[in-house]
Amino acid sequence: MSDLQSKLDAVKSNESWLEKIKRYIPGYDGYVNKDNARELDYLLRNQLGARLEENKVKIKNTVSNLSKSGKLFESQDIDKLDKKNENCIAQFKSASRGYSGLFDVTKIKEDKLNRVYEFDSALLTDVENINSLFSALESNSAAGVETKEEINKVSKALDELLQKFNDRESLLNSFS
Repeated sequence: MSDLQSKLDAVKSNESWLEKIKRYIPGYDGYVNKDNARELDYLLRNQLGARLEENKVKIKNTVSNLSKSGKLFESQDIDKLDKKNENCIAQFKSASRGYSGLFDVTKIKEDKLNRVYEFDSALLTDVENINSLFSALESNSAAGVETKEEINKVSKALDELLQKFNDRESLLNSFS
């Protein structure tokens, strides 16, 4: 929670004098804080997607390594990993922002919005783990080592990440 608050404070400190004056309008300050938190959540999810996009190069290198070592038949499994990775990226980039606008019927309070941000922030650890697994897969394919176990690990980690992110929708639905 303090991580989000420190980022919101940093956004506040960069406001112009006019934006600071607007905060004295009743109700406006809370609305702006929610909007800033919503934007931070959006940026975080885009960062998660961008981190997963880094795996595209690792996937191409793995397929190339497998091809060079005569194990091209294993690339079918790599194609499945590529599709799962792409699915995760699409989910992160297209997910709802976790906050209703000023005139929407369903409102989400700021504390609940902070919980959504914390949930998304926790996914960063999972994404870093997946990136490490892709790196190990790439290294093993370059060394000519059997890759089946790493492929299974990456596949399972991507499935778990998708499941956790689907749980995010349940979290959002519980707020309405």
